[in-house]
Amino acid sequence: MLQRTQRRGYRPYGDYRGYRPYGDYEVIGVDTRVCVTNTTVAPHRYICSVDIGGACCSGTLIGPRTVLTAGHCLTGCVASGSLGSTQVAPGRNGGSVFPFGQSTVAGLQLAPGFVASTATDYGVLILSSPIGNGPGWWTLNHFRFAGDTVGTSVNQTGAFATAGQTLHISGYPGDLPNRAADPCSGQPQGTRQYRAQDSAVRITPRGLLEYLNDTAGGMSGSPVWSERPASQGGRTMVAIHISGDSDEFSDVANRGVFIRGSVLDFVRAHNFFPFGSTLPARPTLRQGSQGTTTRELQYRLNVWLVTTPAAGLPALNPDGIFGPKTLAATRAFQARMALTVDGVVGPQTWSRLLSPF
Repeated sequence: MLQRTQRRGYRPYGDYRGYRPYGDYEVIGVDTRVCVTNTTVAPHRYICSVDIGGACCSGTLIGPRTVLTAGHCLTGCVASGSLGSTQVAPGRNGGSVFPFGQSTVAGLQLAPGFVASTATDYGVLILSSPIGNGPGWWTLNHFRFAGDTVGTSVNQTGAFATAGQTLHISGYPGDLPNRAADPCSGQPQGTRQYRAQDSAVRITPRGLLEYLNDTAGGMSGSPVWSERPASQGGRTMVAIHISGDSDEFSDVANRGVFIRGSVLDFVRAHNFFPFGSTLPARPTLRQGSQGTTTRELQYRLNVWLVTTPAAGLPALNPDGIFGPKTLAATRAFQARMALTVDGVVGPQTWSRLLSPF
């Protein structure tokens, strides 16, 4: 039984623009969200505001051009206007304070079988500019960018976030700042980053992670992480925040998509390895190949295709089948990267696909 009491009575205005937020975004009991005054330190410099002329959602960089967020952000507020009018800013620290710049959105990719407010409620924004090269990003394997003594990683075992474990969440709530004596006051709501620390409740049978951390509209897409020593993976991202109350249980909690299985496959396919890090091996693919690794190839080619109009090719349907369209995109990528143009995705092509471009 949860020990904190629920406080309702408001519906913040983030995650809006034409549709109702999913679930009740909750502050549970006393509001424990704390303003992040220095967003140039890790991991706050990887966390992005997603703005469409007002508070929309949050997200986190997992590559120079890829931002992991909630899927309903992509079908809701981002999709309500042209992608070119959406501004993504890592480490934003006020109405006009962008320590690492901003980028418009070139494209987006929803989770396979996306359904809002479920374990498929996630996706990726593909940025027009590689602004992640400035602050760095949340890495799949443990890595420490310059100035970060702890480093980050993504949950790859599916075993973290047990009941009672301390979790952290940080994002851009649309209802703050609005409090007296708040060090972030004086700036438009939805433009300052807030962090909350509390505990995990459970991993539900439907693949959602429930926790007691305080949230509000605008924080959908925020990373949820466990802080561990560098030797154990550093700050380990375990979930993507999506909403408030779960329909699986009657108690009070907020929730996110737990990163494991197909969710981890999707994150892996959009994560890029920093220069100087060890690249993982991938099997050689060619026309006729099928499966999860072929789908990863298609996702990675899509990041390149939507940010390289000169390629003259449409984005691929990531169906996991290496057909003629995937072959054409592979050959175009190899030509642009000065690789052997044979349509075979071997070690050299994989090396270029896994590295920032």
